[in-house]
Amino acid sequence: MNIINCPHCNMYIIIEQLNCGIFRCGMYKNTNTQIDPHLPKIECDKLALEKTIYGCGKPFQIKNNIITVCDYI
Repeated sequence: MNIINCPHCNMYIIIEQLNCGIFRCGMYKNTNTQIDPHLPKIECDKLALEKTIYGCGKPFQIKNNIITVCDYI
């Protein structure tokens, strides 16, 4: 488990497992579970706008321990 900062909003994010390395900054407020790392932009924007998640909903990637901003993949 690692704790990182979102490259968009600087919120702390707990990374429990690193699969493909794509993430979205967001946890559902009602369940405290992470949003789908491949959720489309329109859905991420809606969650952030409606304030149903903690975080900004924006994408980033971790590759070789380097955190970078990426597109909605």
